[in-house]
Amino acid sequence: MRYLRVAALILLFFFSMLFFVQNHELLSTTVRLTLQIFGLEFQSREIPYYLIVLLAFVAGGFISLAYLLAEKIRLSHEIKRSKSKIKDLEEEVNSLRNIPLDDENYSIDSSDKQESRL
Repeated sequence: MRYLRVAALILLFFFSMLFFVQNHELLSTTVRLTLQIFGLEFQSREIPYYLIVLLAFVAGGFISLAYLLAEKIRLSHEIKRSKSKIKDLEEEVNSLRNIPLDDENYSIDSSDKQESRL
């Protein structure tokens, strides 16, 4: 599994570099981002396209990391709860196993004894 992960990272890096090399001229052009909200206008400095692509990739990585971390924490809490419930249920089963049986409620007929011997 580890080798597949390393191979996937190498392929991702290779295709990213191939994308940047083949589109160098287009990605080197600059763009000015603007935001108009509530009558206000905000403008950024001139930013090359490759920086926008790189920042979007990094932001996506951090968002994915945060989601996976939250999911891991949720699942670890669920595992702890499940282990605690399993422990309680095992204790209950063990306590029920140790209860003595009354002979009055569980008597075996003599005819059943003979059939079981056959």
